[in-house]
Amino acid sequence: MNSALLIAATTAEVRGDDAGAAVAAIEKIGGTVRPLGGGWEIEFHLRGRSLTDAGLIHVAAIGNVISLNLRDTKITGAGLSHLQNLTGLRWLHLERTAVDDEGIVYLTGMINLEYLNLYGTKVSDKGLDHLAELKQLRSLYVWKTDVTDAGVEKLASALPTLQIVRGVDLSKLVVAAAIVEEKFEPKLELKWVAATDRADVPKRSLNGINTKILFENKSKQPVKLYWVGYNGQLRQYAELAAGETREQNSYSKNIWLITDLNDQPLGYFMVLEDESRAVIPNLG
Repeated sequence: MNSALLIAATTAEVRGDDAGAAVAAIEKIGGTVRPLGGGWEIEFHLRGRSLTDAGLIHVAAIGNVISLNLRDTKITGAGLSHLQNLTGLRWLHLERTAVDDEGIVYLTGMINLEYLNLYGTKVSDKGLDHLAELKQLRSLYVWKTDVTDAGVEKLASALPTLQIVRGVDLSKLVVAAAIVEEKFEPKLELKWVAATDRADVPKRSLNGINTKILFENKSKQPVKLYWVGYNGQLRQYAELAAGETREQNSYSKNIWLITDLNDQPLGYFMVLEDESRAVIPNLG
């Protein structure tokens, strides 16, 4: 059974035939659906950019969505009304869509939302007022929106633990040859545990809190990066060339297996709660 059919079958088993049909509908219009953290990760930003508001009905039908990427799609603020009952959502990408202040109203029920990207949308200070209800929100991107300094200060006062990223103000720079993006600089380093066999690696990941990892391949060979699923199945996320890095969202107590290109295990990391660096050592 291929991965798409497996996901659809698993969803149908958990939520019924309607959810399985929703997965099929999402994939038909270019979206992807993957298991994540006991729920689902749905993305349209790669092959599903023609997504309109009507397609969000299928997302709502799946229900337990944890991560949703709608970047560069054709949705509007009105379409977010279909998503207002996704109370378990933690990550939401709305970059470069036609989402506006009216659409932000539909996010107020997403009480577990931790990350929201509004880059290049039509949101203003009026929309930010609604976000003050999201007490778990930790990262907010409002670059190239109609948000003002006053709006940011007001929201920061209501949510003191929230990091609000406004991007670079080119008008204040003498020379700006390129746009500088926020740099992720983790403080902790995960322990590398060498492994030569799948039996040496924990059988499955456990669920924890949302965090981020910076993988650094300091070995002299390309490697594969696998997430060990909650059901024990492996899911490949990337191949890292020698010297390459990758930022990766994850959850504490998750297991990440590193193999060579022939899928021979080399070692693994167990994720901590704090943002961390995972260095793949020189295995020479």
